[in-house]
Amino acid sequence: MVGNIPGYVKTDVIRAFLLIKENISRNELVKKLELGEGTLRTILDILKDKNLICSTKQGHSLTEKGSLFLKKTEEIILIKSVNIGDVYPELEKAVVLLKKPDENIKISFEQRDIAVKQGANGAVILKFDNKLYIPDADVNFKENYKKAHDEILKCFDFKKGDILIICFAESSRNAENGALAIALSMSKELSELILI
Repeated sequence: MVGNIPGYVKTDVIRAFLLIKENISRNELVKKLELGEGTLRTILDILKDKNLICSTKQGHSLTEKGSLFLKKTEEIILIKSVNIGDVYPELEKAVVLLKKPDENIKISFEQRDIAVKQGANGAVILKFDNKLYIPDADVNFKENYKKAHDEILKCFDFKKGDILIICFAESSRNAENGALAIALSMSKELSELILI
């Protein structure tokens, strides 16, 4: 007999953890994560079992271990809401800054495929080396998407070698899961840290 198929993926657990910076209610998490109540309860149990969060009637918050884990995670990735409306305006977007990609990482269509497997429609992966650019492409991101480019530069403090991942999807959940999955594939340090 086959058991129930989980209604979440690993990146949903990461997304939930990253949202619990301050005390937050289960209803807020359900809404922000676009998950069902039962699925969220399972994810919260996983995070509690790892002693990363604690729960009270007032909501869910990070434990001391969770706060340290969050600090280490944010040294590697940042997820921000960025207004890049002129780029695929009909789709939801997720923007992830990967601060510590593996050395000599090759950016290819394989990463885009990782996002698509998570439900994203597509992804753009940019690298920073005194400017944001799409490696091995004839597309000038700044010229083609000036408004998005300028908004992104305002939102992040880029360092040489940083990778910016922008995913597009029908839902915020799929866009965020796609961007996080790409980040995990490009950083061994992040993958080893996030052993959820």
